[in-house]
Amino acid sequence: VVVCVAGVRRAMVKVYGTSEGAPERRETVNVARQLMAVIGIVGIAIVVCVALIASSNMKSERTVMFGIGSGEEQEGANAVYTTFETFKDQEKEVEELLGKDFYKEAFKEAEEKTEKEVEEVEAVVKEAQAEHKVLEIFAKGADAPLK
Repeated sequence: VVVCVAGVRRAMVKVYGTSEGAPERRETVNVARQLMAVIGIVGIAIVVCVALIASSNMKSERTVMFGIGSGEEQEGANAVYTTFETFKDQEKEVEELLGKDFYKEAFKEAEEKTEKEVEEVEAVVKEAQAEHKVLEIFAKGADAPLK
């Protein structure tokens, strides 16, 4: 399109969609056909998944994946082995340094400490049982008595 303004010819820029010719025909989109295609593809995928699951052996033996962790099991075993191998043949030297009855005294002290700790644990268990009874009452909907 050429425009003449005040004797000067200027060409105008053609803007998209403003042509004077026949407008382009848009193809009609068949939504139902697209939906049927999607449903067909999803249906086939579900059938394949069901077939794979049905053919798999889900009742096989359970296996333990040992050694895939961070290695703490092996490090612990190495530490124990190192300790026992380091002090393996020193029993006689220990008896000479500490006396034959040293272990008896050490075990007696450990036994006394253990008995005291067992008593403490039993007291804590009794407290927990009492608390459990109270919480059970609250769980049934009761409230604490107001004084």
